[in-house]
Amino acid sequence: MPYDGETSGKASHSDIVRNPDVQAFLEQCEYQTEPSDDDAEAIASRFGSVPATEDVKLPGQVISVDGSLYESSIDKRLPSTKVGYVKLGLVLFPMDRYEGLTEGRFVNPYKVAQLKDDSGSITFPLPSANITWDGADSVRNGFRAAIDQALSDERTRWVKDEPDTSLQTTLFHLASRRSGELGTGDPNHLKLHLCPECKEEEVDVYDTGEAQHCPHCGGEVYPSDCLRLWEEVNENQSNRGALMRFMRVLEHLMIIHCIRFLRDISLDDLATTVFFTDGPLAVYGTSAWLHLSIMQYLDEVNSELAERDQSRVLVIGLQKSGRVADHVELIDRHLSPNSLYAIEDEYRYKYITPSRTPSHTGFGDETYYGQDFIFKTASGHCFVMGIPYPFASKAVENFHQIKTNPDLYSELPRALKVVEHFESSLHKNAVVPIALAHEHTAISLEPGGKVLDLLTKGALED
Repeated sequence: MPYDGETSGKASHSDIVRNPDVQAFLEQCEYQTEPSDDDAEAIASRFGSVPATEDVKLPGQVISVDGSLYESSIDKRLPSTKVGYVKLGLVLFPMDRYEGLTEGRFVNPYKVAQLKDDSGSITFPLPSANITWDGADSVRNGFRAAIDQALSDERTRWVKDEPDTSLQTTLFHLASRRSGELGTGDPNHLKLHLCPECKEEEVDVYDTGEAQHCPHCGGEVYPSDCLRLWEEVNENQSNRGALMRFMRVLEHLMIIHCIRFLRDISLDDLATTVFFTDGPLAVYGTSAWLHLSIMQYLDEVNSELAERDQSRVLVIGLQKSGRVADHVELIDRHLSPNSLYAIEDEYRYKYITPSRTPSHTGFGDETYYGQDFIFKTASGHCFVMGIPYPFASKAVENFHQIKTNPDLYSELPRALKVVEHFESSLHKNAVVPIALAHEHTAISLEPGGKVLDLLTKGALED
């Protein structure tokens, strides 16, 4: 391996080329399966044509959510000392504002700038390795307290003086819908699976805004402890994994937070809004239980909309990277424009994750709340997009088979039309709302990361 900053020689490969042992080795190699276009053509045959979208109405407004994180190293000496920053971006714009960006053949730069100015982001600093916060006796307990403050922060409230419009209350709405003994059915009451201090099970927590304590050990407990993010926190090592989990949870929570707000003030506006998020419609790790609560919540909202003859809530998850996106890049040239495929479990385990043992309950049984589709537009852009499952739960007969039936997704034509409408050449297979949200959240390593390092170190030294 080279030293940091060292470049490799331009002719360093020549001795390998001339090496007779290498030549002998290569002559003894054979294909296990000779590469051909046969598999790709068989894959392409699975794709069907997209449903008609000519008469489908575009949404009235767009909301897009994206997150990013940076873990700042404070000192190169031991023990490793770090502070984490999680940034959440939210973009909202009416469709007519987007349509008005062009004037003739050109884009009006002033209107684009105004569209960006109307977007916003929130940054949440969190203690990481070897950092305690607000008098906490450990990194883990400081991390728990910081997460709790982040979710109840005034910046996450739709109405500044009303705590029940915060992200924390949205979490209560989801946690109360858990199945089994942890479900309370009361949006002001949730149960922790156990106390982080004494490990006593089923601790009651209420949406009061006041400090609460475990009745068994007296240790402070927080509503956000139900996410179990604290279980992944280390005292003297990088906590990038826990920060990543928190960022992903924030992205999904914020989508439901927006839906909850619109549900309370205007079902009509909710029915004409499309929500974009970056990544699959899935929640991983210790917070994976959220995905079932999200399914149930969306089904309740859709039932209300159906009573008013309104369209279902449209949430679209777009995957820019990952195994599915890598797979699509391999088969892209074999796919015809205007083609669509709902990824089946058998296909996924054969072509996308062949090293994984197939789950007997179906792929994503413990994490996914939406179905992945591969969609190639008329212009040739290929997207991996997720649409929420059209069920209240997965307790449906043959769920892992019927979930891939495109006919069950009534909002699919609208989703396809929206994605095609917003496709952008700014980045590979990008859509404008996600690109705007990402622009507001991305933290560059140079110079952004360096600035955060200096800011954090200076504050600690002071």
